[in-house]
Amino acid sequence: MERLIKQLFVVFIVLAAALHSFEAHAQQQVLEIEVENITLKALFELIQEKCKVSFSYNPNRLPLKEKVTYQAKKSLEEILKDLEDKFSIEFSFIEQQIIIKPKRKANDKKASTYTISGYIKDNKNGEALIGATVSIPALNIGTSSNVYGFFSLTVPDQEHEVKISFIGYSEVIKTYSQGSSEEVIELVETIPMLEEVVISSGPNPEIGEIQLSKSILRPEAVSEMPALFGEMDVVKSMEFMPGIKAHSDGSTFFYVRGGNRDQNLIMLDDAPIFNSSHMLGVFSTIIPDAVNSIDIYTGDMPASMGGRLSSVVDIRTKKGNDKHTQVWGNVGLISTKLGIEGPIRKEQSSFLVSGRLSRIKWIFENENQDLKQLYFYDLTTKLNFKLSNRDQIYFSAYSGRDNYFVDNSGIEWANLAGTFRWNHIVNDRLFLNTTIAASSYDYFLHTDVENNTKWKSHIANLNIKGDFTYFVNPDNVVTFGLAINGHNFNPGNLTTDDPDVQPPLVSIKNAFESVIYGQQEVKLGEHWGLKYGLRLTSWTNQGASFEFQFDENKNVTDTLFYEAGEDYNQYGNAEPRLGISYFINDQSAIKLSYARTVQNLHLITNSISPFTSLEVWLPSSINIKPQIANQVALGYQHSWPKSGLAFSTEVYAKKMFNQIDYQPHAETLLNPLLENELLFGDAEAYGTEFTLKKELGRLRGWAGYTYSRATRTFDEIDNGEAFNSFYDRPHEVNLVLGYDLTERIKLGANWIYYTGSPYSAPIGFYKFNDQETPVYGKKNNARLPGYHRLDFSATFTLNKPENTKFHHDLSLSFYNLYGRKNTLFINYNKTEVGENEFKIPSNLLEDNRVTSQYYLFRFTPSLTYNFRIL
Repeated sequence: MERLIKQLFVVFIVLAAALHSFEAHAQQQVLEIEVENITLKALFELIQEKCKVSFSYNPNRLPLKEKVTYQAKKSLEEILKDLEDKFSIEFSFIEQQIIIKPKRKANDKKASTYTISGYIKDNKNGEALIGATVSIPALNIGTSSNVYGFFSLTVPDQEHEVKISFIGYSEVIKTYSQGSSEEVIELVETIPMLEEVVISSGPNPEIGEIQLSKSILRPEAVSEMPALFGEMDVVKSMEFMPGIKAHSDGSTFFYVRGGNRDQNLIMLDDAPIFNSSHMLGVFSTIIPDAVNSIDIYTGDMPASMGGRLSSVVDIRTKKGNDKHTQVWGNVGLISTKLGIEGPIRKEQSSFLVSGRLSRIKWIFENENQDLKQLYFYDLTTKLNFKLSNRDQIYFSAYSGRDNYFVDNSGIEWANLAGTFRWNHIVNDRLFLNTTIAASSYDYFLHTDVENNTKWKSHIANLNIKGDFTYFVNPDNVVTFGLAINGHNFNPGNLTTDDPDVQPPLVSIKNAFESVIYGQQEVKLGEHWGLKYGLRLTSWTNQGASFEFQFDENKNVTDTLFYEAGEDYNQYGNAEPRLGISYFINDQSAIKLSYARTVQNLHLITNSISPFTSLEVWLPSSINIKPQIANQVALGYQHSWPKSGLAFSTEVYAKKMFNQIDYQPHAETLLNPLLENELLFGDAEAYGTEFTLKKELGRLRGWAGYTYSRATRTFDEIDNGEAFNSFYDRPHEVNLVLGYDLTERIKLGANWIYYTGSPYSAPIGFYKFNDQETPVYGKKNNARLPGYHRLDFSATFTLNKPENTKFHHDLSLSFYNLYGRKNTLFINYNKTEVGENEFKIPSNLLEDNRVTSQYYLFRFTPSLTYNFRIL
């Protein structure tokens, strides 16, 4: 045994010596290399061939696609040393292989680091580029700019080549070293080309995010889409996004993943918009001309966002061109828009003012001589001031109003929102955003204009918050903050100058809400990402107000009165958020998320009409508990960079508690006992969504398919059996295309299909006092016919933009091109007495009862003239 051990020891020594000899020989080989603009991978293959050595490495961890130009006549060891410095990689000889791996990242505590930070903006107008990618391919690290265009990237203490890119803009490469700084990086928008070219072959930044259930709707894409009456519309364009269902033809109401329409929060520069509709829901208040970005969260909301169960639509307006003045606008069939923006002090401060005024009255006044007023308007303003390299402030405001008066009655409603925001860079890694935002919504129902008799509902909000973002390193970002909210509610009271009218009094409501949140996003190694956070909310009802107490039979047992400022009811809730991502490679990822959301503001309306703005809001209180939702989602994402295609799919399940429905024939106007009309139950939703999109090139757009179900359960409805929600539409198909036919002709097309909405159809009729009365069975026991339509548009540029500062075009749009009769609702209690003539109510003894269907917006052409002066 001892002899055998000695022999093995000798063999080991010989092999070690031979291996050392190989390594020494290999390292001292003199090579002559002369290459130009080839990939690092190709250079490795060339060295392997010349030296007869083998390289071993993980291709996902090295910048193999980086181009290199290199000329030298050196030893292999010296050549490898050159490559180490240039690409931040390191080599080691193990056995008969050369092992290559990236150098330690910036989060290695032993390594000296420095931070690169700044703002990324458009070079033409100074607008922040939100979500721009900042990466160092040699280190395989990167980050993206936040909603203000700010980024921070901590890197090892050496020279780095940094790539800055944004969709639709030319890529910029900058070199940084310790001590260098860059306050503003400006990107140049790429010139549209008819040839299909690859703008960037880099990884899709959305795949690199841990975030799930987020969609980005570019304002440019909204502007290219065909629109009803030529009115480009942010909210109505969202019906083509995955997980979002429109109410019906011509309506801006929408539903997200089985939630009701009040469970969607629309924020304009952090101020909530409570009613985003004009013309009773036909148009929305938000037009893309003044918008910089639109982010839509349908499930995995960041911990900084909340207040609604189903979605958050985060809309940021443009800050105004800080380089030169420009004017833009258009003239359409029903409205005129005009905007102006420019510098107050060049590259230091700017302004933006945009407005829209309808001209729709002329369409109806010939048929209705009593029509006195019919119009709507929008006004958006913004001011931006750069106080220092670390401080910037913004003021933004929005006002919108609708008026419709006939003879001595009418309706009107108004939105008002304003925001003050201060961005402060505490240091290169810590960013602070302080916001004061206020908004209100008022609705007036005028029943007697001469006596100033009107019913008014009101909701208002004031929010003060501070949001911190700490960039620990490229793989670790922490966000945290706190907020204080004040709410005021008028559920609807009647005022009048008529002394003979004594209306009932409905209690005003007040509430105070405090929020604290924290979230961390961290990447664990090359393949795993973790995002976890917690949002804590405290909701308190305050006087002056009065509340009713009810027994189990809905009878009033007591009336409670509270003094002004008195706290009398409180709810506290925790909203955990969790996201886990597995990055298969740069082109594909699997993501899982869980989110718990809480809602304390409740829309009270027992109408499913798409054309109403008569809305009553109530807070969580003694008789109304907060709505709560739990949602789990699993998604897969994949991109093909060379072709510009990206595919994503998600499957989700959602459970909602304390959902609201209504007693039969519920009275929601001028009812002090309004809360007694409410029913409370649960809801469930699940589904899967598929999306394929292409955002660049001559042909662009997206296609999507959604399968989803949504049910609700209330003890008092259908004996506690689950019934389909109005927005339970199992199948939906969306197609959006834009095509540059020539340099001056652009075509657009939308096609949509979805299963018809459930509704309650009568199962029989009976005669009572010579009147026929319908008998109803289970709720939502029937479905409307399936909905589908095709929209088409053609935009003709009227001059060559490169030759003048005046740009103008003409847009021809066709809504519902093939004139599909999409049923809005169905009437049953009619009898036909002649061709297309009906009488109501019908007689049970007559046997010619028929149903009639109501349609809206069949083939609808429009023409719009757009201009821009740069």
